[in-house]
Amino acid sequence: MPPTGNFAIDNNRFHVFDRNTFSYPLLQGLGLFFYLQAEKKETGQVMAVIATITLNPSIDRTLEIDRLVVGGMNRVKSKVDHPSGKGINVSRDLSLWGFPTEALTMVGGDSGRWLVQAMEEQNIPVDFVEVEGETRINVKIWAAKENQSTEVNEPGPVVTQRELEELLAQVRAKASRWDWVVISGSAPPGTPPGFYAELVKTARDQGAQTALDASGAALREGLKACPDLIKPNETEVRDILGWEPEDEAGALRAIEELLSLGIGCVMLTLGKAGGYVGRNGEIWQGIPPEVDVKTTVGCGDAALAGMVWALREGKGLDDALAWAMAAGAAAATTWGTEPPAWSLVDELRPKVKCIRHR
Repeated sequence: MPPTGNFAIDNNRFHVFDRNTFSYPLLQGLGLFFYLQAEKKETGQVMAVIATITLNPSIDRTLEIDRLVVGGMNRVKSKVDHPSGKGINVSRDLSLWGFPTEALTMVGGDSGRWLVQAMEEQNIPVDFVEVEGETRINVKIWAAKENQSTEVNEPGPVVTQRELEELLAQVRAKASRWDWVVISGSAPPGTPPGFYAELVKTARDQGAQTALDASGAALREGLKACPDLIKPNETEVRDILGWEPEDEAGALRAIEELLSLGIGCVMLTLGKAGGYVGRNGEIWQGIPPEVDVKTTVGCGDAALAGMVWALREGKGLDDALAWAMAAGAAAATTWGTEPPAWSLVDELRPKVKCIRHR
């Protein structure tokens, strides 16, 4: 569905109709904030959005080289900087595709100010808690001839309990207008292991559905709050369950075990091999089409954006997985964490093969 049309509220849901009379760039140019205010004045309701929370954002600096020479000289062919962090990537994807989104994050220093400015220049509403340290810069080295990415990520600034409480207060104030919230990425130093679970509970208490994409202790503890959707990969499954799925049978078993923990929906991503999704006893496998890969950075975030959008639109589980796989494949064709065009996602969607296993 191309993101053009007139916009309306129906049971606090955003949807599109009469796409011949309105183009999204006008909405984007006005800015989401002003559109929301106009919609509230006209209808008495605030349009729901897909929000994202990124505790440990970054500037992602992607460097292209021919081959990675460890211990030797590597000459950079091109460089690009993007505002990033897994949740921020989801918001950038959704915004480019024409779907209402807003970002909540924690930033500090000159790099943090650059990140916020870059988001605002892309017409993405962003609120933030300012922290004492400097927002990190992560380096992604793309070896084009090897078709391989190497990442060097900084840990991020240490955050305080006061700063975390300020973020929670913003969630309490905003989440009642969020349809979904994607809580995604690593936790910065100083964050208690249970903080992601607290975010999930706080957002749910305000009526928002929650998607969690994290790793390590943050993910393990976050699962205790039973989010509506999680998106682990094989390594993260091993951290949770103690074993790594290595084949189809392992993937199906992993999804069933994760669902038994009280998770609403599980999307297991397997890189270029695609992924699986399970919910309410139903499990589907999605196999994406082959594309010309520029970099794999941000593919999982695009897949998550596609899945959350599709679930919010009420699409069936197989269709939602197909949109997620198409979005992830489309993201592989872009440079750095640049979001893929919706036209490409739409083109790839029919080429995704979905197989039902349960």
